Amino acid sequence: MSGVSAPSRASLLDEITVRAEADTERIDLAAPGAAKAAARAELGLPIDRPIVMVGHQAEVWHAGILAKLIAADQIAKDRGASLVWLTPDQDDNEPTMLAYPAETHEGRLKRREWLIDPNAFVRRGTPTGSRTAMEAGVVPRVARTEWPHERVRDGLSRIREALVARQGEASLAMQFTGAALDLVRDALGIQVDHVLSCSGMARGSAFGMWAERMQRDAKDCVLAYNSAAQAAPEAHVRELGMGPQWELPFWALTPDRPRVPVHASEELPSRFAPRALAMSGFARTLLCDAWVMGTGGEAYDAVTRQWLSTWMGRSDLAPGVIASATLRLSLREGPLPDPAKAARAAWQAHHARHHPGLLGRDDLQRTRDELVAELQRAPRRSNSRRELFASLREVVHAAQREEVDSLEGLDDVASAERERLRDKDCLLDRTWPFALHDRSSLQELDAAVRSGVGALA
Repeated sequence: MSGVSAPSRASLLDEITVRAEADTERIDLAAPGAAKAAARAELGLPIDRPIVMVGHQAEVWHAGILAKLIAADQIAKDRGASLVWLTPDQDDNEPTMLAYPAETHEGRLKRREWLIDPNAFVRRGTPTGSRTAMEAGVVPRVARTEWPHERVRDGLSRIREALVARQGEASLAMQFTGAALDLVRDALGIQVDHVLSCSGMARGSAFGMWAERMQRDAKDCVLAYNSAAQAAPEAHVRELGMGPQWELPFWALTPDRPRVPVHASEELPSRFAPRALAMSGFARTLLCDAWVMGTGGEAYDAVTRQWLSTWMGRSDLAPGVIASATLRLSLREGPLPDPAKAARAAWQAHHARHHPGLLGRDDLQRTRDELVAELQRAPRRSNSRRELFASLREVVHAAQREEVDSLEGLDDVASAERERLRDKDCLLDRTWPFALHDRSSLQELDAAVRSGVGALA
């Protein structure tokens, strides 16, 4: 099911997509074979049933990411599988800068960021898994000139409480992952069976064998990787550095330090993690039986598939499911801003002053059109042309006098549409943290995505 819209609530929920990956015909799951069972067992993952895996960077993600988790949960329930969340804790995203909508004393909406840990000093490029858990600061307060929008204040407090409850986690990545999953459980009842970090995944012996093979066969590995990246420029996959060192698709990790590239000419570091393509490639080869991703992940995974097919001759990745949705916050009454609609309203308000037909006056419109046609035939600078123009102007002015209420109504519509556009960046934003949405909106999203999963083969 693709692009199924839910028109209620002023279309705050739409663009719901749940579909199988392009080369996936059916989502048939089975218990793992010997190689998969061994790789899973050492990571504490179940070996007696299939695994549905989903994940995202450590942060309080937006509702489009929540749609992935909902889809994965429903697939797991339908097929008797275990639900596993994978956190890319080798990523250097900044989860402590949390966006929220603020309202100003002038009545405008502004995008603001809550610096959750105001005392932290972080070197650029430091992964969330290399940072310690933090103590959450106070939520943004109501000030004289601006304040958090009233509809997100409870959500901000819930986020802080969830982070405080997870302060004992081993890393910032696991703190934010745990807090986000707790918030989902409280809102929708979704319970993830296992949480796996990417750096933890890389400590297993099965991944170690993958890494050693990449190091031994670095040239062919990197050439295949770069060729796949070049074939899909829309995925924006950075190519790896080539000889003589041959950059491998890994990051070396050190506590509280920026991540650094790993090269085949060096010994593999004691602590490292795969980059995105190697992460999903390994997970889809050995750790899961279905992989749920967003629309952005689909482009990345197409590159992964081509890379592994060229280099390792592998085409047996776990089947993929694409899940995404757009959910906007309800910050204003009335319909959402629509630039095209606003442009049409402005055009109509202006042109109705000169085209009586737009005011329902077809009689005056016919007279106007006849005068225009005669004007076009009249000699330039002639008395008859001047007389025709004066008659035309009188017809237009008569319509304006007689339909003043209609014109004012069109002006009001144009003004209202123009006013909505002033806050369109906040009103149309789909990336607000999911926990800022009210429970009923999240439940509506939950129901729509689960319905989409039911259509999968």
